Amino acid sequence: MRPVDFLSMVGICLIWAINAVLSRYVIAVAGVPPIFLSSSRFLLVALVLWPFLRPLPRPLAPVVATGLLMGAGHFGLLLSGYGLISAALAAILLQIGVPMTAILSALMLQERIGLRRIIGIAIALMGTIVVLWRPGEISAGLGASLVLLAATSLALGSVLLKGLGGMTPLRMQAWTATTSILPLALVSTLLEQDQIAKVSAHGLAFGSLLLFSALIVTVISHTAYYRLLKLYDASVVSSLTLMFPLMTVALGILVLGEQTTYSFWIGTALAIIGVVVILFRQKKAPPVASI
Repeated sequence: MRPVDFLSMVGICLIWAINAVLSRYVIAVAGVPPIFLSSSRFLLVALVLWPFLRPLPRPLAPVVATGLLMGAGHFGLLLSGYGLISAALAAILLQIGVPMTAILSALMLQERIGLRRIIGIAIALMGTIVVLWRPGEISAGLGASLVLLAATSLALGSVLLKGLGGMTPLRMQAWTATTSILPLALVSTLLEQDQIAKVSAHGLAFGSLLLFSALIVTVISHTAYYRLLKLYDASVVSSLTLMFPLMTVALGILVLGEQTTYSFWIGTALAIIGVVVILFRQKKAPPVASI
């Protein structure tokens, strides 16, 4: 992976970490309905990116399926999970998507994972778990199940995205948003109550998160993430997202004044070693795709 693309991945993970902290506050503390928040987010994204919907992709079905998995499926489930479990535990559970993406990409795309990459993934995953492990918080409840399903949805969507030809990142983002609005709105109508009243009571928090998540997270960071998925093996890109939960913990330390532990530094070192092993698996950078 080229250094500029690795730095891009670092920036992507940092944006995701900031969004995780903000989302946890708005959903769990302010009480904003998560599905309604997700639907509103994708509505704003669709309005911004609507020119990229044309021409109609052919075939349409794979694009819709990928958009639903990476949009409504992933974010609807993830934000619902944020309202039920801690951000740290959610970050642990999301990492199941890393080996899952590697396995799916090997089965569906015939990507060669290789022993070195497997070792790198294992080391980085071990380091992440060491940092975030909280035995007292482990729960097999609804929140944990929702986050695991969110990780599964993103892993499958990431692999399907690799098979889509002729879809630029912004165009894929536009279709992801458009296909996600209606399903999320219907689920919110059926399962959530007093959405407008709750949003009105915390208008500033809701509006700030909506703008940040729609414009910075979705339009900028996820578009950049889609670009990297087009350039590199899905297993490589997904492995580097292990930086995201580490940054989430670091933000908790810096912003919320949480105390560091020996496990944090040991786990961080392991995760960095794992990322380095993953990066050096490829001896040369792949050609840059014109997307």
